Amino acid sequence: MMENSQPIPRNSLVWLLASMFAGIAPHFSRLPLWVIAVCLLCGSWRIMVYRSRWKLPGRWIKALLVFSSFAAVLGHYGTLFGPDAGTALLILGFCFKLLETHNRKDAFTVVVLGFFVVATAFFYTQSMLSAGYLLLVCFMVTAALIGLNQTPLQTDPKRTARRAFKLLLQSIPLMLVLFVFVPRVAPLWSLDLSGSRAKTGLSDRITPGDIAELSRSPELAFRVEFEGSIPDTSKLYWRGLVLDHYDGATWSRGVSNNEQSLMDREPMVAGFNGEGIPWQASVRFQGDQYRYRVIMEPTDKRWLFALPAARSENRRVGFSRDFRLLSDTPISQPFSYSVSSDLRFSLDTSLPRWLAQRNLQLPETGNPRSRQLAERLLKQSKTASSYVTQVLTFFSEKTFSYTLRPPRLTGDRIDQFLFETRQGFCSHYAGAFVYLMRSAGIPARIVAGYQGGEINPLGGHLLVHQFDAHAWAEVWLPGQGWKRADPTAVIAPSRVEQGVEEALSEEQSFLEDSVLSPLRYRSINWLTQFRFAWDYVNFAWHRSVLGYDAKLQADFLSRLLGPVDFKKLGLIMVLLTTLVLLGLAGLLFLNRRGHSRDPLLQIYLKFCKRMAAKGIRRMPGESAGEYLQRLIKKYPDKASEMEELTDLYTQATYSSNYSSNGEGSQQATLSRMKRLLRTL
Repeated sequence: MMENSQPIPRNSLVWLLASMFAGIAPHFSRLPLWVIAVCLLCGSWRIMVYRSRWKLPGRWIKALLVFSSFAAVLGHYGTLFGPDAGTALLILGFCFKLLETHNRKDAFTVVVLGFFVVATAFFYTQSMLSAGYLLLVCFMVTAALIGLNQTPLQTDPKRTARRAFKLLLQSIPLMLVLFVFVPRVAPLWSLDLSGSRAKTGLSDRITPGDIAELSRSPELAFRVEFEGSIPDTSKLYWRGLVLDHYDGATWSRGVSNNEQSLMDREPMVAGFNGEGIPWQASVRFQGDQYRYRVIMEPTDKRWLFALPAARSENRRVGFSRDFRLLSDTPISQPFSYSVSSDLRFSLDTSLPRWLAQRNLQLPETGNPRSRQLAERLLKQSKTASSYVTQVLTFFSEKTFSYTLRPPRLTGDRIDQFLFETRQGFCSHYAGAFVYLMRSAGIPARIVAGYQGGEINPLGGHLLVHQFDAHAWAEVWLPGQGWKRADPTAVIAPSRVEQGVEEALSEEQSFLEDSVLSPLRYRSINWLTQFRFAWDYVNFAWHRSVLGYDAKLQADFLSRLLGPVDFKKLGLIMVLLTTLVLLGLAGLLFLNRRGHSRDPLLQIYLKFCKRMAAKGIRRMPGESAGEYLQRLIKKYPDKASEMEELTDLYTQATYSSNYSSNGEGSQQATLSRMKRLLRTL
């Protein structure tokens, strides 16, 4: 057994430094520049110490580094706790520990810290590519651990890499057993990662051009897997936000929760943790039900996306008073939730007074021409439904156009849009429509979300991208409740029926700022097929690995083993774990002789085998010197190489001075023997 006081082998130090930089690399975009600079300084300092150029820092320098780093982290993040500050402190501690690694015992501590640094990256991303990269970093840290346990004659980096690779392969069966059978429980704590990185998605405040800007992004918003058939594109309205307050320029979410007393004390959100929903009676389902599962990309927001009249049994999902789905925490990682929706429904057939007032709000002044238009059209209408028809007819008969390049609006923006520019995107039309409704005394609101999607034929699932962002209106009609009204569908029917790319085909503005996005070149068949294949792989990763929650585990184990309880599950885990460990022990026993050979002996045996293939076999009991003399007689032209190789082997094997030589000298002997063997 090695003494912990022995110096760190070069092989292990190289792997340790490589794993340090590789493990920190995923955090470069999140860490302050000074943290990265400190890490580079520590790594460079340790290299110079190994080369005997510098000395390890003294006690006071180390104390100064530690306390100043704590102060800098506190000043930058405002706290020493939380995922961001905690990760920065852990990385700094990992690097500082390198500067006091005098022996193997210290190096073991650094290796353990290295595994924790790898784990912190999963706080921020769990994609398949990042998981593969972090597995590579784990391989490098494992190689460093193996290097610490090697003898001076076993310091070949290739040998170390092979052993690390075998260890990782041997761990896979046990990993699979634990992944499949360990009960999936919710974490005992949650991490707030909001604000740790920028996200692309809808905002809770929308001006007319915001969604147009969002529609220039090719990023994925969410995937949807339907249990049966997928509805027609024209029915795929993914509700996310309801905006009911207008200040003359921006639509936003109405009053805050602290004004609850104005709303008859009716709660605005319910349903978390299985709680009842007080306003559930105001929802009437009339059939045409769809069941589906949404895998949503991180947004750092709480709102979720679903078709109208959505219901979810997920205990982390709640319901808002405006019939939307909400998560109990901001979505900082891909989030999967099951939903059922009835596309024929009625909502709020009897509208509470406070809610009606909330959806009639308008600035006291402004847009006089729009108010006059609403008054004129209302006089021509007998009912609220006919007024809605009159407004939609106004949009269809006038020369409105659908564009991502609308003129900028100022002042009375609704008037400018309706009577002057008449060019806009979905948010322009939805905002103007709701303004005309409210001017006529009809409750209405803007709904922001996504419309449509792209079917991946490989997985049969739906892809909804940021460029599918859409805004439409909901209007309240007596006896009918909230009904969707989409003026964009009147102006540009192709937007709703075929997607935004078709609607912008004449303008040629679809993803014009994303030249490298493969989504822009969907007409190229091979590129589209590759994109679908890659998406399907990622979809399978999210669904089968990241989405393997308690419900999916219970369903899978029930199909595999029948009724399962904790006792049965525990027995199965113990049995499978035992079988895996016995199998690994058997493999190690079978390979014991090969692994126990000295590297010098392995090279010499390869030499003997090569000579035997040429007709000169070493006889039992024949010494290395006697065998050498027979070889020289047969191959006098190779006498010097064979003699040097044999001398190196015998001197290293039988000389006591060899083990006391430095690691560099021992490695040089191995390298020289390998070169000689290649010449023979």
